[in-house]
Amino acid sequence: MMRLSLQNIGFRRGFFLAFVFGFMVRLVPEVLSFPYPIGFDTVYYAARMKSGVVWYHWSSLFSTWLVYAVLVPLYSLTEVDPFLLLKVIGPLLYGGSAAGIYYFAWRGLSWGVKKCLFASIFFAFQLAALGISWHFYRNLFGLMLLLFALPFLKKTESWKELALLAVLSLLVVLGHEYASVAMLAMVLGLVASSFLKREKMPYRVLMAILPALIVFVGSIYFRMFPASFRVETNIIRVNDGFNPHPGGLFFLVDYLSVVTPVDHYASYFELVSNVVSLFALLYLVWLPLVLVGFFRDKILDGWATLLLVGSFGCLVVPFCALEYWHRWMLMLVYPFTFYAVNGFWRVLKSRDTWVASGLRWMSWMKISRKSAIGISGVTVLLGSLFMTWPLISGRYGLLGASTTWKYFPSTMQSSSVPLQDTEGTVKAIEWLNGHMTDGSAVLVHDVFFYWNELYLDEDHTAILFTNNLEEASSLALENGFSSVYFVWWNEDIGWYGLTVPSDFVSVFESGRISVFQIL
Repeated sequence: MMRLSLQNIGFRRGFFLAFVFGFMVRLVPEVLSFPYPIGFDTVYYAARMKSGVVWYHWSSLFSTWLVYAVLVPLYSLTEVDPFLLLKVIGPLLYGGSAAGIYYFAWRGLSWGVKKCLFASIFFAFQLAALGISWHFYRNLFGLMLLLFALPFLKKTESWKELALLAVLSLLVVLGHEYASVAMLAMVLGLVASSFLKREKMPYRVLMAILPALIVFVGSIYFRMFPASFRVETNIIRVNDGFNPHPGGLFFLVDYLSVVTPVDHYASYFELVSNVVSLFALLYLVWLPLVLVGFFRDKILDGWATLLLVGSFGCLVVPFCALEYWHRWMLMLVYPFTFYAVNGFWRVLKSRDTWVASGLRWMSWMKISRKSAIGISGVTVLLGSLFMTWPLISGRYGLLGASTTWKYFPSTMQSSSVPLQDTEGTVKAIEWLNGHMTDGSAVLVHDVFFYWNELYLDEDHTAILFTNNLEEASSLALENGFSSVYFVWWNEDIGWYGLTVPSDFVSVFESGRISVFQIL
């Protein structure tokens, strides 16, 4: 970890060290996986960069397009392989996030430089933080911006700081929707706290974030009432039971009825099992430090409350809860990091054990110096293994665990396909480019969709499906395609639970990946 005997360093040097450390930590899995991409959504970002599209329509100005405004021009200027470029972008965003942790701890919590630096290092090794950085680049980008904006929500002493808050808050809203919701929830918390305590209302803050609020409301409007526009595409989508928002708004779902590739639960008890197991995987080891170090802060109070509601609300009201509970749970790593580091610091500075005095109902919780150091060491070890360990028995989830694999991979050394199958996937699609005709189509499972976007020629028709291969096959035949292909594994690797039907014959193989054709 970090030696507490470091000589005194200034804020700027500490800030630089936080960035460099975060960058180097996140660079490790990228180097080990070279030249293959890691991260499920990474293929999507590569396809978006190659498309050259930042806005599909003027209404997209109210969407979270900011990361594309960086990636697309950067790719156009450099003209390097998009996956190679993303291998640098990912660590840069992670380094910026570690620096953001440092900055908020210093300016927002008034911590010393050493404690701030320790917070950024502790954050960099967290499973949840690494999991977000693995493929949620927009999410990571938005939260990075949020970390730099938060201190100005607490304290603005000049018009220059208000102007900076206005710019940062607008960038947050254009960066990612979850970061936007978090920022607005914290502003609402500040207003509520001022009202209840009869303090002066934060009018200056409200005035500064007004542009961001206008854009946010615009984004909500266009999600509820999308603008009508047509994008020419070679994709035919299969209606195979995909139902992301049954009986609710776009951000509220009935988890007992939802059907997506990630969220689908046969019973309430299965939902409970998934929520509890993911939380245990991500936070159980260092939860004692969080409880011991908990402290009240008008910014962190609102942030942690929102994330806890998003994470566990589905257990209280499963029929009407915030969508993607697992995404909210991953983001808990941000406020939890500050609580845990504060707990570690309390224990390390005490002569005996430290009691969780911040939470009266947890007064029985005690932790010693050795325990605190041991917990920190285990945290670093788990993060290091997650970055470097190869796929366990080829399984996508942790030891093949059925309750976590959908939300969290067993290692960063994978993408939507195992690294060893990357070349086979590309070669299979390139083979299709040379053999498909106007009268042929390829059936594309959701997992291969962005691989096809990246490598399949635009004049070839792709039929996209989520879980019903038979329905996709029938749709292809109904549309009169004479040759129908399908890209999949030629052996069962235990991923995605799909079996190739007997009437599909392999016509091309590259490693474990085959192109099948319907007889």
